Amino acid sequence: MADNGNEAEEEMAQALFISADCWLCVFDLLPPSQLGLGIALISHRFDYYDDEHFKTRKWALKIIHIERTIGENGTKEMCIDSFDLDEKEGMQSPIPQIQLPCKVIGFRSIDIFFIDKNAIAFLRRFRQLFAASPIHLIIYSTDDCISELFLHNIWPMLRKNICGMFLSAKIFRRLRHFAPSILNDNPSLRVFFSYFDEIFTEFPADDNAMTSYGQAVAKWLCTPRSDDVPKVLKCCFQKEDGNLASKVDAFKPAFASASASVNFIVVISFLRSSFAASVVPFELINEKTGEQLALKRANNSDHFLLIRCPIERLRANGRNGKRKRLAGKFMSNGIELTFKCIIRRKSGTGFSTKFPAQVTSSSRSERMNC
Repeated sequence: MADNGNEAEEEMAQALFISADCWLCVFDLLPPSQLGLGIALISHRFDYYDDEHFKTRKWALKIIHIERTIGENGTKEMCIDSFDLDEKEGMQSPIPQIQLPCKVIGFRSIDIFFIDKNAIAFLRRFRQLFAASPIHLIIYSTDDCISELFLHNIWPMLRKNICGMFLSAKIFRRLRHFAPSILNDNPSLRVFFSYFDEIFTEFPADDNAMTSYGQAVAKWLCTPRSDDVPKVLKCCFQKEDGNLASKVDAFKPAFASASASVNFIVVISFLRSSFAASVVPFELINEKTGEQLALKRANNSDHFLLIRCPIERLRANGRNGKRKRLAGKFMSNGIELTFKCIIRRKSGTGFSTKFPAQVTSSSRSERMNC
């Protein structure tokens, strides 16, 4: 009977045998930590499969923090933190001095809390990733975080692939001192969003060194893209602006005298519904360019869309709501690089972080959803 039992168990084991190819396909669905610290320890067979899997697997890095920590003895050390979105504390390690493995194909985001030569050397190893993917550049700062090191060393690595730029008027002015035509110098730039204060257009549109940042924004907005994709300018008004109606009306003469077509969407949001009282919807047509300029309320909300595009396209998109969805989802893809002036202090085994008031996670979500 015992022999029969052993034979039955062997037959059962053979019947349940799963090929190596099947296991390797399953491994693609599991995180590396679970494979290395869990699956590989089950048996020698799984340990072998684990080694074979990592010879060919490609992966994207997690959220990376580049920061300067202050140790127990007061010494300052450069390090990186890496963690997932659902982790409160990440794995801290010194800044690596080696090149990125060729199997790394991307990353979720990079938060730069402190910039020095070591951080710049580390970022230079990401050049191939910067060139391969669109970048969302988000800059938070309560002081002159945008240093000469950033402007001369990091900015040249990013600018050709920046598709979205999110910053305050103060930082924008600082960048324009470095490069007055900074918006039009970025061929991939499609979205511009100011989160702490209102950046709106001013006419006449121009981006030379002597003009205002509002004129520079108007110049970028009214410069057509080669692929005919609409540019998006998002403005969130947190206080009432008595000149807003005249600023919007300034689009009308520029549109009426235009001889070349341009596609853009200006998303105008208000922190309070009473601020929208001065905004009056309108529609204009330019027969020469075959375009329509229209200011419309979005879905009976306190958000307005100022849209310039070919007449037929506006009518078609008005029926299916495509433009409204487009204007609200421009942050859904790409790479985010966030610059913040923060120093973390070691506290026990982890880090305690003190954020400026306007850089907290709650205020960030409020600004982005405004």
